[in-house]
Amino acid sequence: MALLSSNYSVEFVDPLDGEDAPIVCKKVYGLNLRLKTARSINQFGAMENIAGDIEPVTLTLERGVGKGLQGLYSWFKQVREGDVDKKEILITLYNNAQKTDEPAVTWRVKRCFPIAIHAPEWDSEENTIAVEKIELIAEDLEVEFP
Repeated sequence: MALLSSNYSVEFVDPLDGEDAPIVCKKVYGLNLRLKTARSINQFGAMENIAGDIEPVTLTLERGVGKGLQGLYSWFKQVREGDVDKKEILITLYNNAQKTDEPAVTWRVKRCFPIAIHAPEWDSEENTIAVEKIELIAEDLEVEFP
């Protein structure tokens, strides 16, 4: 049974100072697992594809800009200054079909840190929420089905 993509949460395993827990995001994307591949000649002389290491996971969080939400900016500044404090993030999709808050799937983003922060776009002719984007790079991603 398919689940609604709107019933999810984003949480740091060790919460960031200056951030709500869970972090309220408008959109989350980039949870892709991909292996590096190479071509090789096997012992019979035939070409074949071989699997290598996992490629880094690049994750993007979009959220509304709000007063007092400076934790991600502080973390980015810390990384920019050379103190790369890698974090673990849980993105949980809940079982909404049964109208419960039971987790259905959890993506565990491992050893990640911010690599970009994009300020909102401003348009004087629009009356929309100012949304910022935060890009993270992670060394691994695990998917759990509780």
